[in-house]
Amino acid sequence: MSRVHGYLIVLLLLLSLGFIIPGAFAQSEMTLQTIKGDLLSIKGDRYVVKDFSGRLVYLQIDKNTKRERLLVPGERIEADVIIGERVVALRPVNESMMKGAVR
Repeated sequence: MSRVHGYLIVLLLLLSLGFIIPGAFAQSEMTLQTIKGDLLSIKGDRYVVKDFSGRLVYLQIDKNTKRERLLVPGERIEADVIIGERVVALRPVNESMMKGAVR
């Protein structure tokens, strides 16, 4: 009987770790970052943006990405992104808010 109890204890420990560890990973960095820049090109679901510091940023859009409307290359856009995860929202920049922004 003690062998059965030992197996049960090990099984319970493994199951409890399975419930505790994913909760710890859920607390990891999931910060939303807004990327602003000029939309250079669209190839399928990949958007290439030159941000205002001059870096090229590649955005992979999916069916869950919220979009206000279709965008075209040459527009200034904003993208809300969870780094390493996905693009949450994509929209044109409100030009009245951009006055005074350095290019």
